[in-house]
Amino acid sequence: MDHSKNIVKADEVIDVHVKNSLKEDLGKIEDIVLDKASGRIAYVALACGGFLGMNEKLFAIPWSAIHYDKNEGCFILNIEKEKLKNASGFDKNHWPDMADRGWEQGNVSQQ
Repeated sequence: MDHSKNIVKADEVIDVHVKNSLKEDLGKIEDIVLDKASGRIAYVALACGGFLGMNEKLFAIPWSAIHYDKNEGCFILNIEKEKLKNASGFDKNHWPDMADRGWEQGNVSQQ
C-alpha cells in the first residue's frame, strides 16, 4: 500500500490486517461494501478466525471505526480481541443490509 496518499483503490485495502490498540491481530479486511444511493462506504467486512476461508466469521465495521496505522502497516479497530471473538457476526452467505436499521444491533462497533 502506498502510504503517501490518502486516496487508495479498494484492492489496496482488501486483505490488509486489522489489529487492536494492543497490537493483537483481529483479522483482515475481507471486502468493502458501498451504498449505491449515497456513493459512500456502508461498511467494511472484517474476517476473523477460520482456516483457508472455512469457518470464518465476518463483522460489519463502519469505515469511521477504523483508522490506518502507517507504522504498523495495518488498520486499527478499538475493540478487545475477546469481545470480538464472542460477538455475533455473519457468514459469507448472509451479508447485512444497511437499509435494514436492525443490522446495527449485531454490529460489533455498537457493542
